[in-house]
Amino acid sequence: MTRLSKGTGKDRGKDNELQNTNIYILSFCVIGIYTSFLTWALVQEPLNTKVWTNSNEKFQCPNIIAVSQAIVAMIMGYVYLKWQRSEYDPLDLIKDYSKQLILISFTQSTSTPLATYALNYVDYLTYMLAKSCKMIPVLLIHLLIYRSHINKEKKIVAILVTLGVTIFTIGGSKSTRKSVATNITTFATRFSLSFSPIWFGFMLLLISLFLDGLTNATQDHLLKSANKSSKNDTNKDENDEKSHTNPTDKKNKKITGAHLMFALNLFIILWNIPYLCIFHKEQFNKAIRLIQLDPQIGSYLLAYSLCGAIGQCFIFFTLEKYGSLVLIMITVTRKMISMLLSIVVFNKKINLTQWIGIFIVFGGICWEAVNKRRAINSNKSETNNNSGFGMDRKLR
Repeated sequence: MTRLSKGTGKDRGKDNELQNTNIYILSFCVIGIYTSFLTWALVQEPLNTKVWTNSNEKFQCPNIIAVSQAIVAMIMGYVYLKWQRSEYDPLDLIKDYSKQLILISFTQSTSTPLATYALNYVDYLTYMLAKSCKMIPVLLIHLLIYRSHINKEKKIVAILVTLGVTIFTIGGSKSTRKSVATNITTFATRFSLSFSPIWFGFMLLLISLFLDGLTNATQDHLLKSANKSSKNDTNKDENDEKSHTNPTDKKNKKITGAHLMFALNLFIILWNIPYLCIFHKEQFNKAIRLIQLDPQIGSYLLAYSLCGAIGQCFIFFTLEKYGSLVLIMITVTRKMISMLLSIVVFNKKINLTQWIGIFIVFGGICWEAVNKRRAINSNKSETNNNSGFGMDRKLR
């Protein structure tokens, strides 16, 4: 029995090491995503809003920017795949899962432009509030469309994070709260009326949220379902080998985040190029003209694309390892974390409403972490008790 207790001690040590490693990897993902977003935003603002010296124009060419980033991200995704030494060729992935990849790339390509276009009809605060609710559509699509099993804790945390980020955003300033009140009043007065611009803006935001949810949930579902079937095929192949039948080649078809990064960016390029060639030739001509007049735009465009591609490496790795709900949780809490950092670095002040929002978010996340730890410890104790009882019977 003494030997058994030593063994279980070693097992516990290994489990603790795995948990610590998992925390370090998740922290690395969070830091990578936040850093990439920060540098990406710093380059994005001048690229989109600056009036350039020689042309005296803004570089408002969204499809050119999207294609540039997709090209760099696709190349980086291919390098990432080679580094992983994956046996599943990305072109085979495209053949096997073309329908799902077309759907994901379409929803990904249309979601952001729709949300941006909604700014013509609603104010920026409404736009930001919609963005902070991303976890809810992801959760609903997982439950209603893909029938995914999501535990109670995850559902509660998704609602708490959404509520906390919303309270934090609304509590930003007095002008923000006035803006919310104005929006609610405007929406209420127009609710009973026929079609109006604010209705159109809300509709665009809802469609954008639905497409965001569909994108993230479908990516998650594709990774999990494909890799689950790959494991099942591996077990079948092992049985086939034992019975001297020919094994299939499906056992090495594991999809990683790098596969999705390469394939989805390829499809984004394929969506945008026909659009530019057929419907929006003037955007392509304008981009060439502006870059020729102000070559500095090219440098900004390359920096923007590189930052976005590096960010995608972290995003797809997080999606592969932790799933879409954790990924969205990281992205929607980014503004809150940057605000907390600014308190430490620049001594900025946060009002009581914002502190309540922060408490709700981190309270929910900590509550889930504590519950997970309790569940792991209870499972370990049950396993140890069962194994101890079995050994005791053998010794008797």
